[in-house]
Amino acid sequence: MATMIPVDSLDTIGKIIRKTRKQQGLRQDAVARFSHTFVGEVEKGKPTAQIGKLLELLQELGIRVHLELPSGIEPNTVKKATTR
Repeated sequence: MATMIPVDSLDTIGKIIRKTRKQQGLRQDAVARFSHTFVGEVEKGKPTAQIGKLLELLQELGIRVHLELPSGIEPNTVKKATTR
């Protein structure tokens, strides 16, 4: 079963990425499609990281992102909004 970790800051995301990358035995410059500078900035929680690239990096490391919706919001409604 996957471990669920609440994320409330870029710093938390950075720490998760760093730990996952190191557990996989990867150096910053060995993560495909990303410069070591970008990976380093994300791992430090820099707020300038591009969200699209950040999501790609998470995916590259096998980290899945799930969003918890507020009560009353139906997932079907959200899916319809994102496919427009």
